[in-house]
Amino acid sequence: MQAPPFSRPKTPRIETANTEADEIQRSKLRELRAEVQDLQSVLVKVRTGDTTIKINAEYINKTRNDAAELVSQIEVGGDTVRHLLNVYEQMLQNPLFANPETEIGAQDQMHALSLLEEQVRKIEFYVGVLTIPSRVNDWLAEARPGYYIPFHAVFEDEVPQAEDRARILSYLVWSPKPIKGGIVDAANGLIYRYSENPLFRLMNILLIVGTLAASTAAVIGACYLRISGWPIQQQNLSAFTTSWIAILIGVLVHVAVGSVKRTQSQGKLPSIASLGDLPLILDARSGQIILKILLAIIGLFGLAFTSGLDNVTPLNAFLVGYSLDSVVEIFSSGIEQRATAQASALKKQLGVTTD
Repeated sequence: MQAPPFSRPKTPRIETANTEADEIQRSKLRELRAEVQDLQSVLVKVRTGDTTIKINAEYINKTRNDAAELVSQIEVGGDTVRHLLNVYEQMLQNPLFANPETEIGAQDQMHALSLLEEQVRKIEFYVGVLTIPSRVNDWLAEARPGYYIPFHAVFEDEVPQAEDRARILSYLVWSPKPIKGGIVDAANGLIYRYSENPLFRLMNILLIVGTLAASTAAVIGACYLRISGWPIQQQNLSAFTTSWIAILIGVLVHVAVGSVKRTQSQGKLPSIASLGDLPLILDARSGQIILKILLAIIGLFGLAFTSGLDNVTPLNAFLVGYSLDSVVEIFSSGIEQRATAQASALKKQLGVTTD
């Protein structure tokens, strides 16, 4: 008998209430998940032939009894809990779970084993839906603005299937306000913390604007420096500032294209783009944005110093911005080599030697 393919659990509702009763409910749900996940580890060994159902019959019976005790303490309320309890009731009809001592044919056992593994996966998913949002909120409440939670890495043990974790993450995006103080980046699997204080958000946005203004001033000021051997001159002002703008555009285009490509490769719906969330996003990612601006100015001067001013064109600058991280690494290596060579030449001129 052929094992059926995995059927997705029905679309759940994200529930984030946080009363004492809800905390007890989530605790029981997590215990239930632990029971079925430990059962799953036995099923994996049975499938690989390392053990048999009959050898583990006593353990399976105890797991069934412990799970029944936990299920009796779970309060029925909401579609997701009802779906979870229905899956548990289906498990009770599975001969490997209900009567592990009973001998059944090899083909029927493989079919029952596949069904049981599918049911365990559904319970993992539903428990994740019911328990993960509140835990994310608790972590965000303790985190500083700019901190992020790597969702897949953190919850891999609780929801082992990447597809199920991605669905939960998407529900966190689509559901109205399930996450407090956090922006969900489903494409990258990250949840960013933003400040719930509007004044603090305004200060971070002003810091970004100030960093951009200071960087632009540094680009312009570099054309007016009067230092012996300084390659950038006043006549380079127009090309240099234009290239600076081109680098920033390249960074923005790279971010936008990368986001769209990740969404398409994962087969997801387009990302939700709300202008009202823009201040929150800027606050949550202010540190990364400032770092990108600093890397962009390093990329611009790296292009000028390593390739020559003749190569500081808007097109080249755009390409530098588009591939900023790798280009900065190349430029940094080139500048370091030139600095080392200059330092060695200077030491020879001064007659300085090192051991």
